[in-house]
Amino acid sequence: MKELSRRGLLGLGGALGAAALLSACGEASGSVSSDSLSSPAKLRVWFMKDSVSDKAQAWLKQEFENKFQGSTLTIEQQEWDGIVPKLQTALASAESTPDIIELGNTQAPTFCAVGALADLSGMKEELGGANLTKSLVELGSFENKMYAAPFYAGSRIVFYRKDMFQQLGLAIPKTIDELTAVATKIQAGNPEKNAHFSGMFLPGISSQSAFAWVFSNGGRLAVQKDGKWEGSLSSPESQKAIAQLQQLWTTGSTTGTITDSTIGSQPYTAFNTGEAGMFFGFNFHLKKIKKELLDAGKVGYFNFPSPKGDAVGNPFAGGSNVAISNNSKARGLAKEALKLIFSKPFQEFFATEGGWVPGNLNYATALGQDELSKVTIEAVRNSVGTPAAKNWALVESAKVVDDFFVAMGALKDPVGLAKTADAKMTEILNSK
Repeated sequence: MKELSRRGLLGLGGALGAAALLSACGEASGSVSSDSLSSPAKLRVWFMKDSVSDKAQAWLKQEFENKFQGSTLTIEQQEWDGIVPKLQTALASAESTPDIIELGNTQAPTFCAVGALADLSGMKEELGGANLTKSLVELGSFENKMYAAPFYAGSRIVFYRKDMFQQLGLAIPKTIDELTAVATKIQAGNPEKNAHFSGMFLPGISSQSAFAWVFSNGGRLAVQKDGKWEGSLSSPESQKAIAQLQQLWTTGSTTGTITDSTIGSQPYTAFNTGEAGMFFGFNFHLKKIKKELLDAGKVGYFNFPSPKGDAVGNPFAGGSNVAISNNSKARGLAKEALKLIFSKPFQEFFATEGGWVPGNLNYATALGQDELSKVTIEAVRNSVGTPAAKNWALVESAKVVDDFFVAMGALKDPVGLAKTADAKMTEILNSK
């Protein structure tokens, strides 16, 4: 998958083609697996393309093979496109399964629930404990047991034109309402005198950007009650967030009606062409901003604000989890390899080589001490994920939430459409 490959899947969630998994993968028995370290083994590791740097891969292989003489560790890079059905087939038997696998964070709940992954609860503290990214721990857990540990993550922050803020006498917003007010003033001022100018670039198609408003207000896309899941876009908290979004799309942004996902995934484009005063993006988008703007000191960034201004808001967390196949014949050695993955050198490679926030936040400072790194780490630390529901991948595949936010960007009825979306989510989430 081109530019929208790994970077794009931070926004898309990576749940393509998951429907068949729920019935076909089944309960992996694990009866052929062994936690013993006595026998040499040939470990196979599946990492996704562009997730782990060559340097980090080489380090892991060398460290493991030096520590466990006679054993080998082979890393096989996989494409995101089509990975779910490929995993579904591979994880089903001891003969075909890789021992360690990387999963998109919104894929993880499905694989946790169907018994395809080994229980890592007993080594959670050893992998990082309370320092593990909370939102990814939740997505990698099922029935209070952790099956997929946080690998790395990214969350959106707000990029803004410093010169526009200075020209209009604006301060960095501390609350969500202030963010709307700032966007409105920038749009009204239109410093670039551009017909397509937006105070903030925020397309309706960018639903996972919009999640920050919902999560920061205490809303959720779906919640679990009495053992069943139900859609939660109709909750007072979610409706408050949607009202804030529609106010922004009315007075502070002209981009609510954008439905092209490619445009939505490249918010820096409008920023570069003088068509936006702010955009909501990832730290790696800095490299996409025009050099002239950066050299002139016109670009700044800040965390998404909270409703009351007393904390950092709660953006969506995109990223990956890492797990051990329940059908691995060498679970003991796989756990030893996992310990190396969560050691300081490997975790810091995510920051220094990839620009990601490591799954163990204790090593996140390796990303840097500059302001961009600091706000990025805070965004991930405060992030929230999609529901840790077995069938969430099916909700994503059906585009229930995406379609809802596209409608909200077009300023359609938030109450009636939320009820409809909630009903669809409830049906899908509780289907067998």
